[in-house]
Amino acid sequence: MFLSRKARAHVSGFTLIELVMVMAIMLMVLGFAAPSVVGILKGKKIEQALSTVTGVLEQARMEAATQNAYLWTGFLNVAAKDSKSGVDELWLMTFRGKSGESRIPSVAEDILPVTALQRVEGVNMVEVLKMPDLVKALLPATYKDVAVATKSETKLTWKGTAASGAREFDRILLFTPRGEALWETGSATVLPLSEPNFVVGLARTQNGAVAPNERDMAIVIVAGVTGRVSVGRP
Repeated sequence: MFLSRKARAHVSGFTLIELVMVMAIMLMVLGFAAPSVVGILKGKKIEQALSTVTGVLEQARMEAATQNAYLWTGFLNVAAKDSKSGVDELWLMTFRGKSGESRIPSVAEDILPVTALQRVEGVNMVEVLKMPDLVKALLPATYKDVAVATKSETKLTWKGTAASGAREFDRILLFTPRGEALWETGSATVLPLSEPNFVVGLARTQNGAVAPNERDMAIVIVAGVTGRVSVGRP
């Protein structure tokens, strides 16, 4: 069947100009949406960090209480140049003594990992007093900042795997069978220190530089008396 010239003129279709206009509109819409999408993806870094940190700490608290054990959770910032991923990372890992010791054994072979190494990419532990006011407003009245607290004299050694090299954790929270959270001094003469609260400041970082947006930051609060974990996020 053949269409007349007049009929062919009425067949619907897109001209080149119309296609160009549609593509231009689509590009404009994508341009407006891109910042929001990027912001959401960045925010996911903090969501992941909160989930990982709270999960590790809650597990340590519960296992210490239910197993009548002393458990240590170590925190470590790993710089981008030292990480396998090529970005800043926050590492966490929980350990115990081979014979159920209440203090960190001096012999590395007597320190056993309880959990697998947990790594959060693109996030570091940061000093909470350097965070914006919106974040600092979430802090409890009395607390110890894990990022700047005195390092443990005795370290928790992780021997590493093919995916991650050996590391030493020297910022350490101790969970006791009574459910307490204490700051581990690692000293033979100074007992673990009690505090009303311990605070872990989390922020998205790049080569150690903290992201300026408050939405890329959060805090994790560990109550000293009960070991219970809560979060604060602007």
